[in-house]
Amino acid sequence: MKRYLHCLCCISLLTLILSCVPPDPAMVYGWNSNTPVSTITGPRILHKIDSANITHTEYFSTPGGVLEQVKFYKTNNQITVSYNLNNSVSKMLLTSRTHTMDLNYTYNSAGKVTNAILKKNVMGIVSEEAHFWLTYNSAGKLIKLDRKSILAPYNGTFTHYGVVNLTWSGDNVVKVAENHMGIIHPDGSLEPLDPMGNTVYKFEDYDNKISPYSTLPNEFRLGMGIMVGSLTFYQYSYNNNLKMQMEFFNFPPVITYGNYIYDTHNYPVSDPTGVAKIIYKPIL
Repeated sequence: MKRYLHCLCCISLLTLILSCVPPDPAMVYGWNSNTPVSTITGPRILHKIDSANITHTEYFSTPGGVLEQVKFYKTNNQITVSYNLNNSVSKMLLTSRTHTMDLNYTYNSAGKVTNAILKKNVMGIVSEEAHFWLTYNSAGKLIKLDRKSILAPYNGTFTHYGVVNLTWSGDNVVKVAENHMGIIHPDGSLEPLDPMGNTVYKFEDYDNKISPYSTLPNEFRLGMGIMVGSLTFYQYSYNNNLKMQMEFFNFPPVITYGNYIYDTHNYPVSDPTGVAKIIYKPIL
């Protein structure tokens, strides 16, 4: 039930956020005299997500578009992003009043993240260490994360396992299925995954516009899915989903809808009421 309530909270957050130009974009995208004119004509990066003129999430980046930190003002959490010598994200550190989450990546020679380790620390005590092994399809899209965890009391032995599977349609994630409720016995044998842990997210009704999250590093968006939850893997998509459905065990599906107003460069800038706003800044 705690997992179910947590997922509902995530859906509320998604509802708030739900948040190659053709030769004749006005014809393709249906612009009219009411379409907001963007003052950013070149590359951009996501800067803020506001609601009712209150900033809920702020993305701090250099003038050259290197993401350095994200602050979530409603929860007083923040994520600091570090990079390796190849200018790829190497580490993400989430801090709050009571706990930290430290995520570190390992890359292969092709520049793909192959492994990740997430350490959760509560009041100075390691509560969980999770190891991830990533699998990609022939197009280079992430399709699977295998997970093994060491839970407190921390003794270096894996005690639980799980899996996340992603389904793509083109450049968009359309389905995420997860289950982290597998038990590993002391002899290394695995209990079958508990069906109570099955959760499926379906992302549907994609538009043909550009997701604000596509302006952020791929590895940051991967980290959001690992640290915050599989619901946020929709941020991996190039376009914007306008419908999300969550299926959890035998509960009725929970469905949420979103809609956007777009600027003349095909980026969403607000919801239809203008209450929720998505703000960018130019990359110099």
